[in-house]
Amino acid sequence: MNRSATAFLAGLAALLAVSCSNRLGPHRDLLVGVPAQSAPAPAAEGLSVTYLGVNGYLLRSGREAILVDPFFSRVPLRDVLFQAPIAPDPAVLVEARQAGAIPGRIDAFLVTHSHFDHLLDTPALQAELGGRVVTSETGAFLCEAAGTARRDLLPSHPGDVHRFGAATVRVLAARHDLVLGSTPYPGLVTEPLAEAPSRAKDWRLGTPLAFLVEMGGHRVYIESGGVLGSPPSVSDVDLAIVGTAVGEGKGRYAEAVRSLRARYVLPSHQDNFFNPLSSGFHFSALSDFPRIRATHRKLELPGRLVLMDYFHTWTLPGPGK
Repeated sequence: MNRSATAFLAGLAALLAVSCSNRLGPHRDLLVGVPAQSAPAPAAEGLSVTYLGVNGYLLRSGREAILVDPFFSRVPLRDVLFQAPIAPDPAVLVEARQAGAIPGRIDAFLVTHSHFDHLLDTPALQAELGGRVVTSETGAFLCEAAGTARRDLLPSHPGDVHRFGAATVRVLAARHDLVLGSTPYPGLVTEPLAEAPSRAKDWRLGTPLAFLVEMGGHRVYIESGGVLGSPPSVSDVDLAIVGTAVGEGKGRYAEAVRSLRARYVLPSHQDNFFNPLSSGFHFSALSDFPRIRATHRKLELPGRLVLMDYFHTWTLPGPGK
């Protein structure tokens, strides 16, 4: 491991180590949703959102079901720091599917970028649940090396449009936020790999993507982060899932929310993804959610700010509600 990577991971470890006392309790007034296992199935003209941790979501409307960035295996931080082999945990995948009431058939997986905390579990889940994988070219090569059939992959670029039953997915340009001043595991994979990725650094960033999902009469924007000066290219959405892994930064959160003009804003990718799901939601020290909340209120940003707990499902209210 080179010196800069070692310094980055050491700093990340120190910051995450102080996150254990942070939970959702102080923000209960923002919480929406009910436990997924007791949530009603959405009607064809409705849309439900289930939070799966990190930047993972299950979107359902009628018969259509889409998984975004599902990551359940929760690789220990030590395995990332020391470049130990990492792999999906079959037992955790089963438990998470049950807790999230994930249906036995998925129409599509949407992958915002190819880091392990977004893509590691997708090949194993796709093998069980079916569906096409919408990802960058890098993500497609990584998935293929991990066992996904090429016919099930949709290498995508900004401007592409995919349809899955009654759902339409528009692929948008995105940027990865800077973490402690740098981009983790940058780089592209531009040709088939001789062997499956085995360590965290093998899951290269690739080309970050965002998505506009139109289903059940709603428009949902989803990303995993970004940088100031590159606002989302869409607006007037019902729900904006905005990546806040490293906090408000230099106005990026406000810029994104102003551009999106959403009815509801859901900050995402703000939990400590090295903790097992069984430990419950813990904020990462990098996310600085109190600053996000204060910014939203002070600047009177558009949209109602909401939060979701692990494996809770929220039926998005209809227009005007």
